[in-house]
Amino acid sequence: MKGHTYHYENVILGYNTQSLIYAFYTGYPIVGRCTSVPKIYKKLPSSMTMQYSDFNMGSGSADSEAELWHHLYMLLSLGGQVPFSDNVGGIRIDADDVLTVTTRNRSRIVKIKYNKLWVFEDEDVSGLPPIRELCTEHKVHDWFNIRKGMKQTESLLLTPTEDFVREIVFYPSERIDGDHPDRKDLCAISYLQEDEIEKFEYSSTMARFKAMDIMKHAGIKGPSNGYSSPGKLKHYKIKIEFDRREIQRTSMHTYEDDESLVFNYPTVSDMLQSATKSRKSPNPYIPKVLLSND
Repeated sequence: MKGHTYHYENVILGYNTQSLIYAFYTGYPIVGRCTSVPKIYKKLPSSMTMQYSDFNMGSGSADSEAELWHHLYMLLSLGGQVPFSDNVGGIRIDADDVLTVTTRNRSRIVKIKYNKLWVFEDEDVSGLPPIRELCTEHKVHDWFNIRKGMKQTESLLLTPTEDFVREIVFYPSERIDGDHPDRKDLCAISYLQEDEIEKFEYSSTMARFKAMDIMKHAGIKGPSNGYSSPGKLKHYKIKIEFDRREIQRTSMHTYEDDESLVFNYPTVSDMLQSATKSRKSPNPYIPKVLLSND
């Protein structure tokens, strides 16, 4: 309805896993962007297999945080708690406790009046209170397609003393249909300060060179290439091709206190442990058939 202002007692801001868990147990509506979907390689705390029935989330299980995220997003959507789905373009906090949302589809402007705004993410949100402490560290993902040597048994290489290409994660390629756990692509993960991101020595090009060097020293090889004269098996070098770079702060900034804004910094592990200890009851807005353990 054009010009209409929606009213909610509580609204959750952010689409990370923590905010979806909080929305599931509180029943509050949630607004955010789907850029917060966990990365494909991200495991649940302690690499646990999570049984949804243990958390009143229905039947089935999750091995990764991405699986949990998609399960919760589906439940919350069917419960009417995700009013904008993935259609949010801009988010602004205005005076008098009003959240202004601009949609990507046809750029409509929607205003939401709230009493409490529960903030789990602050990326690209304007109108927040003054920052008390800046978070200047960014987690940089450089994604590479393996063009030669996709069949790998490795899942993770670590260089813990380095910030640039600290981790190399091998994950089942999404470019190939079907179940193929041994055919992989990789992601090089760096932890960079804001002033380092645009420097060439920390670019995706240099990330590729460093990842190749780390893999060489770890004995990661490409496909076989016949035998040498003494009968030793030879291998091609592994060949990788840059796909994309994604940059995100490692956490929210810390902000000045505000009566109507509640800033939340829990981990996924914190949220799940809290749900287990308090034995949270099922979400009343989600159809009971979806929360059945059968």
